[in-house]
Amino acid sequence: QVEGIAYISSFLWKTQSLGIWNRPRGENLLDSGAPFYETYRTSDGKFMAVGALEPQFYEQLLKGLGLDSDKLPDQLSFSDWPEMKKMFASIFAKKTQAEWCHIFDGTDACVTPVLSFDDAASHQHNKQRSSFIKNDQEEISPRPAPLLSRTPAVPSLKRDPFIGEHTEEILLEYGFTKNEIAQLYSDKIIEFNKPKANL
Repeated sequence: QVEGIAYISSFLWKTQSLGIWNRPRGENLLDSGAPFYETYRTSDGKFMAVGALEPQFYEQLLKGLGLDSDKLPDQLSFSDWPEMKKMFASIFAKKTQAEWCHIFDGTDACVTPVLSFDDAASHQHNKQRSSFIKNDQEEISPRPAPLLSRTPAVPSLKRDPFIGEHTEEILLEYGFTKNEIAQLYSDKIIEFNKPKANL
């Protein structure tokens, strides 16, 4: 797992020489230092995520916020970022998340709502794509991805197993004897958790 995490952080390692990660934590381009790559609280206590890195997206962000780029510092003026973040925060705090969604919907401003679990599952985009499924206990979870055309995953609609529910069956399948399993249970190495019958 350590190697996996190290590998997926390759971008961080490879971009150190580009000046993206050479400032203290929280002051860099992608770690909330930039006013155009941050989350902002809305008037209803929710949040909007902003990721307008490229100039054309940044221009759309400013337009949605009602700002004129000609009257603002350059996008990459690091010294102006703290004040710009305060300005952006002040503007975002004046409207609800729904109002901001309406303003930025259909634009290339790279501004999206930060959703709760419930909101994510019921978001129109996710509903259209059937991104979430319900099991037989009405529990919601993400649908397996990616969805391949020739061999699509078929999600189970059964509830998740209880911890220890299938311990004995799995150990028997792998060649353990009932006596060995009983000893493992006695030594508190494994546990059993058989669901009670619903009568």
